[in-house]
Amino acid sequence: MKKLFWIVPVVLFLGACGLSRSDTENASDTDSGGRASDTVDSTKDNGAGARGKSIVVYYSLTENTKVVADEIKKQTDSDVLRIETVEPYPEVYDDVLTIVQLQREADELPEIVKQEVDLSEYDSIFLGTPIWFGEPALPVEKWLSENELAGKTIYPFFTSGSSSIDEFMGRYREVLTQATLGEGLGITSSDKSQIANLVREWLAQ
Repeated sequence: MKKLFWIVPVVLFLGACGLSRSDTENASDTDSGGRASDTVDSTKDNGAGARGKSIVVYYSLTENTKVVADEIKKQTDSDVLRIETVEPYPEVYDDVLTIVQLQREADELPEIVKQEVDLSEYDSIFLGTPIWFGEPALPVEKWLSENELAGKTIYPFFTSGSSSIDEFMGRYREVLTQATLGEGLGITSSDKSQIANLVREWLAQ
């Protein structure tokens, strides 16, 4: 494991600041983070409009972030790259809490599956992650640390139980200094029935 590429300046709690159950409750599904089941999907023509050629890059421990990623792909004709960890996170909620907390405290990032994708082909990246302990998920941090995004436009989207995205956008402003950061989208548990409309409104901004 390697060191985190930014320092977490907040105290970690297993309570209000921890992983919400909406982030992990379906961990027994196929979305367990250890299989490279979704490589780059380029079956569509990427809707090269104002955003240019785009790709949806996301990590999802459960199906929650994947659902949003799929909707963005549907509405933008983007390619898709799903981030996968080499070693899957556990399927038990409390075990995930423990491991993520330990990784945060040790400033460690999980290894992710290497996937062949030429980011130079893309103008825009829709970057999706669940919120873990008030931060983007560790596999997304790992992916960001391994890829050069200078000159790209990044459109972040987040899933959580109830967290606001404001502080997480601030983190990306600190890290993605060579990229252009677009408007972010936050999807909470109460938004599940409105995902298509929320994505449509977000893309229209």
